[in-house]
Amino acid sequence: RARASDIERYREQLERDPRDFVVNPNGAFTLVQFFDYRCGYCKVVAPEILKLARENPAVRVVFKEFPIFGAASDSAARIALTPQVKAKGVDLHQAMMADRGLDEAALDAHLRRVGLDPAAVRRAANSPGISAQIQETRLLAQALGLEGTPAFIVGDYMIPGADMNAVRSALARVRAGGLKKPPSAPT
Repeated sequence: RARASDIERYREQLERDPRDFVVNPNGAFTLVQFFDYRCGYCKVVAPEILKLARENPAVRVVFKEFPIFGAASDSAARIALTPQVKAKGVDLHQAMMADRGLDEAALDAHLRRVGLDPAAVRRAANSPGISAQIQETRLLAQALGLEGTPAFIVGDYMIPGADMNAVRSALARVRAGGLKKPPSAPT
């Protein structure tokens, strides 16, 4: 389990990696979620995370692609990290999280539904930069002692599992005077 000192040591990588997909990028408080598109518990909390982001524009939500459930998970993470998919915003993320049987065919169908060419997106998904990002996220998760998905970081708190009450509680503590932004973040 991550200690506050571990979180502080990796805060910039956790909260400010410009390659990550972020909702409410100008929010003052950051919630980081490590997730996998094929994780059942991630799918359960996904609507709650998006609702929290919609209702709380002061909360930046950073999505860390942490594929741990096989080849389809890896494909989904790679696809989600492409510029084409990031440009589509939350809609595609929401559709992929809602798809209980997410597989390669379903991924292509979701891409076509939002007007993207699956072959072009898959070519972009195979970039060395995306491979490096996924590997760096795995190493970060390992350094923090994360053993599964979902896992959340809020301020100096790590919440393993789909415990939205703990996530909301940590956000309330951080908002009440805890860590708002990393020291190196612009004000």
